[in-house]
Amino acid sequence: MTRFLSLLLPALLLLVSPVAAKTLTKVVAVVNQEIISSYRLDRAVLTALARDAEANQLTSQEFDQLRRQVLEQLINEKLVEQRIKELGLTVPDPELNAAIEDVQRKNNFTAEQLQKAVESQGMSFAAYREKLKNEILRYKLLGREVNYKVQVTSSEVQEYFNEHIDEYHAKPKVRVSSISYEFPPNADEQELAEIRKQVQVTRRLLQGGEAFEQVLEFQGAGVFGGDMGELVEEDLTEQLQQALKGLEVGQVSEPVEMNGQIHLFVVTDRKFAEDNLYEQVKDEIEQLLEREKTDLRFQEWARELRDRGHIEVRI
Repeated sequence: MTRFLSLLLPALLLLVSPVAAKTLTKVVAVVNQEIISSYRLDRAVLTALARDAEANQLTSQEFDQLRRQVLEQLINEKLVEQRIKELGLTVPDPELNAAIEDVQRKNNFTAEQLQKAVESQGMSFAAYREKLKNEILRYKLLGREVNYKVQVTSSEVQEYFNEHIDEYHAKPKVRVSSISYEFPPNADEQELAEIRKQVQVTRRLLQGGEAFEQVLEFQGAGVFGGDMGELVEEDLTEQLQQALKGLEVGQVSEPVEMNGQIHLFVVTDRKFAEDNLYEQVKDEIEQLLEREKTDLRFQEWARELRDRGHIEVRI
């Protein structure tokens, strides 16, 4: 099927004069006596196309499918707007101002910085306030009609854990601190021997119980190190795995030479078994099940709205 530039139609609609727009615009859907115009639909389609870099390669059939999908979204949005009005939900200015201040605080913005950030995205601050207000209204609506019906029991969490336990088995992990010594370029054997001797002295200090931070602090130039964090053992290089193999917490590895450096590794923690694994993951599972139930409940609620309303599609 012949391909075409799918941006063409919306772009033309944006360029027509007001008089022509009145002629071209028609009703594409009626939602409880409120209309959705072809102009609004085409603007929404243009926005959808702008989000997809490959959208201008759609076939005419694919473009028609996208247009129908966008219309369905507009119908759902209209139903939500109507339900908000029906319930009399509002966002007083003090509540909206508090929400904006919260955005500023979380992003470490002043009021002026937030306004500039919004305007840099091509949106006026008044439009941003309206957008945020609509988001709060939808949040209130969902909290009233969807979220309150979503409950996850402890037995459901336990059942999910039992069925997916293999996904939660943790791999053995080791936490390591390191001290590393650079080999100077073109160093002769005597210089290398001195560095290796210094490494052995450092190793004995660590084995003798000297604090790692103190030992590291008194090293000379070309020496660096610190906490390497928690590492999954099987993800480490073979050389490093061998160096750490069998070391208990507090023990120091033999010197390891690689990549033009010589290293000492101190094991600071190990996690072999998964003690209290259920306790570690139950909150994560509960949030997962809550999201799944919320999605299902939202779909049911949206269908209920449509079933109660009068919807007429005219394309």
